[in-house]
Amino acid sequence: MERGQDSPEFETQAQAERIIGLLLRHMNDTAETLTYSPEHYEPLLMENPNNGDPIPMAGDWCCGYMKGVELDPQGWLPVTAGKPDWMSTILLYGTDDGWVVLKQKNLSPDEHKALALGLADSVRKIHAFWLEQRRPGAGAAAAPVGGSGPVRSAPKIGRNELCPCGSGKKYKRCHGSPERLH
Repeated sequence: MERGQDSPEFETQAQAERIIGLLLRHMNDTAETLTYSPEHYEPLLMENPNNGDPIPMAGDWCCGYMKGVELDPQGWLPVTAGKPDWMSTILLYGTDDGWVVLKQKNLSPDEHKALALGLADSVRKIHAFWLEQRRPGAGAAAAPVGGSGPVRSAPKIGRNELCPCGSGKKYKRCHGSPERLH
């Protein structure tokens, strides 16, 4: 599973459900933080201890972000091409071409720290951009394909069914609660 290129292998169905549930909970928590209190968002980065002066290791996080972007590269063009400064650090640490540039630049530990610290601000800007695009009347990016509204690919979740985030709560008490829907 080097660099996220292979599908994960689970020992049991229960293990798969547990891990996927945890991933969904983390994804939902991140989305909620970015939507309702973006000032509190920080990416989770591993650190190199560096003899007591830790250096954030942005590579894995940026590679993961780019895996998401690569799911719909055309859809991401308004950001990747339209706002390249927002993506610069993510592209630097999250792509093979970026790593070539990093090796050429031979950055100091402090320069690596500064770039890693800027990731949160970039993600906040990108998230705010996409939220604005989803707002009614925001332009072509907000218009549904075919002009008929959203298409549901999965069956609707019933209020009394377990929430798909993996919390173990009923949907109406978790992500379907009125406090989370506004």
